[in-house]
Amino acid sequence: MFTVERFFAKIWAAWLLVVMIAGLMIGVSPPFFIILSAIAVVVMSVWCIECAFRTERFVVYANLRLFFNLSLAPMFAALVTMAISYKKMKLGGFAATALCLVPVVLTLLAYGLVCVWPGKSSVLQFEGLRVESIEPPEPVRWWQAGLGAGLSSLTYPLMKAHDVPMTGLIYFFVFMALFMVFYSRDKIWALRALKAREAKKNCRYTFRDVEAIRALRAASWLGRLFAVRANGE
Repeated sequence: MFTVERFFAKIWAAWLLVVMIAGLMIGVSPPFFIILSAIAVVVMSVWCIECAFRTERFVVYANLRLFFNLSLAPMFAALVTMAISYKKMKLGGFAATALCLVPVVLTLLAYGLVCVWPGKSSVLQFEGLRVESIEPPEPVRWWQAGLGAGLSSLTYPLMKAHDVPMTGLIYFFVFMALFMVFYSRDKIWALRALKAREAKKNCRYTFRDVEAIRALRAASWLGRLFAVRANGE
């Protein structure tokens, strides 16, 4: 369930993840990744500031939370893959980059599959133009875990051919990435349904406890620094 008390913590956890991965990636990747990492940090910083201190649109916050949940594992898989391929196997920059993108591509393919696979939208509760994520506890669906394991095995033969011990870690992260996509199927569909609802009604949904969020922002000097006047958001 969405809690105002953890509002900032969830946002900056996503920011910290990207900053950490970007910093670690610089140490194990070709020089041009410095520019890519810097761009990623800047974009993520702007996104998090927008979510934390400026917008009152629930969709913007939900997009960030979904990004955090679904990108954690594939980003670590990409990081480990880059470290192995570029630092240990001494592959060229282009080849190492192509390999490190494999976990990300597999995750995106799984996400695309989920987007055409009808799900439920009961994780959102509406009250006028306000919405709340109720996120009820979900039992683990073992068929989803099996499907994630099957898809992640596509990367295993490629890594096993090089006989690198750390490929087991890549295998684990890829499995977790695919599992999280299928496990979050209802949340993905709920967010897509909310966006369609906004477009159809030409409106913007805000947080159910938006007053409490405004109070948190007003109590923070960063919130006052980045504050904007809410204009229907």
